[in-house]
Amino acid sequence: MSSLNYFDSIANNWDVIRSEYFEEKLKYKVLSKVEIDNKIATDLGCGTGFISLALAEKANLVFSLDQSNNMLRELKKEVSKKNITNVYPIKSDLENIVLFDESVDAVFINMALHHVVNVDKAISEIYRILKKGGSIVISDVTEHDGQWAKEEMHDEWLGFSNEQINNWLSKYNFKNIEIENTDLYCKGYSSKGEYTETKIFIGSAKKL
Repeated sequence: MSSLNYFDSIANNWDVIRSEYFEEKLKYKVLSKVEIDNKIATDLGCGTGFISLALAEKANLVFSLDQSNNMLRELKKEVSKKNITNVYPIKSDLENIVLFDESVDAVFINMALHHVVNVDKAISEIYRILKKGGSIVISDVTEHDGQWAKEEMHDEWLGFSNEQINNWLSKYNFKNIEIENTDLYCKGYSSKGEYTETKIFIGSAKKL
């Protein structure tokens, strides 16, 4: 099973599954990093809309991108139910983002980067779609040794070090790089009962 097939298969239960991995308060820490009032924001690897629905309260437009049709379908249901008119779910992977050059003010990627095979390409794509003065916010897990996550959740990376994130952002000329190792944790059990708990970091930077 591929990562795409995996997320398609769990989409209708993702909100419950996700809530067991990390706390709701993460979204507020993430959103505090960038001023998005009346801006155009993008949520990459949006899933069912954990970040997108929060962005919609302040941003002018939210482009919610995911490679899973089923995840996008769940997001569309929620958007329709809440009568939200400024969220646009779009099918796209992160290595070839289907948005124009310099078209958005802020890019958020929450708990999705570790599923990307070519992170270098994804960061370059994010730089491409950001307007000058725009911001990137990456929230993900720090390095861990839970190998089961590669098998059961199709993770490509077992978290990231601060140095890795800093190097990728620096390579594509992002400035004002800040990485916060938060007091929040991501927790999970494998099907065999193996337990992994790792800290969550939030990295932010600007395209100047």
